[in-house]
Amino acid sequence: MNRDFIMRHWYASVYEQFENQTNDVEFLLSVLKEQCGGKPQRILEMACGGGRIAVPLAKAGHDVTGFDRDPYMLERCYARMKGLPNLRCYQMEGGEEDWGSGYDVVVMAGNVLMNIEGEEDYKGAQRAFLRRAAKALRPGGHLYLDFELHKDNEKVFPSLEPMYYFEGSDDYGTRGRTASYGGCYDPVTRLFVWAEHWELTANNGEEMICHVETGCQYLPAWEEVQEWLEEAGLTMTHGYHNFTAEAIPTPLREDTWRATVWAEKK
Repeated sequence: MNRDFIMRHWYASVYEQFENQTNDVEFLLSVLKEQCGGKPQRILEMACGGGRIAVPLAKAGHDVTGFDRDPYMLERCYARMKGLPNLRCYQMEGGEEDWGSGYDVVVMAGNVLMNIEGEEDYKGAQRAFLRRAAKALRPGGHLYLDFELHKDNEKVFPSLEPMYYFEGSDDYGTRGRTASYGGCYDPVTRLFVWAEHWELTANNGEEMICHVETGCQYLPAWEEVQEWLEEAGLTMTHGYHNFTAEAIPTPLREDTWRATVWAEKK
């Protein structure tokens, strides 16, 4: 039994069952319409996954290219892009290869900034990805970036108790859930670290515990992201609050949970 195939196919399927919100996609489309005068854009989406964002962008008339490192997620994007000649996607490790150039807009949505992995330098990896995004843009092009942002991370990320956040079955009949536990946020390093595994039962009844790992995210401050943008040659022209037209408040409020950046390449 190919356990790696079973677990990765299951995760791609169940991830999409839970990550199916549309409010962030609708907001992205509204920003593009407002900031680009309703004109179709040549767009690159990093970590396009199953096409939750890329497909609506293409259906709205934009010329879209997406890449992702997970072939099981991309299978779902391939299936959805039928009949959309203006959408292409391919497998690539974003931290290792050239993203191309001349794009009107680079989209880094779905909180992808927090999920960028680096050997030990998570902060450095995030900064490097913003530089790659800037390099892929034409002069005067724009970066669309949304990421999780809170006034007090210590209140939001204490997670010592087990948490099961994806649970369900895939189309092959594999059942399971993800288990995350032992999380800890360090306000000095701004790192949130946790342990995780997946508890699965294959369609033949075999049970398995798999993909045991330690996860880590660097949670940058709002001012820090603005500094990284400037370093990459990008100027933030709009900072949106919680997927609304409201500007990010200074200081942050208790209800702040998401920041969206629209930045222009100098």
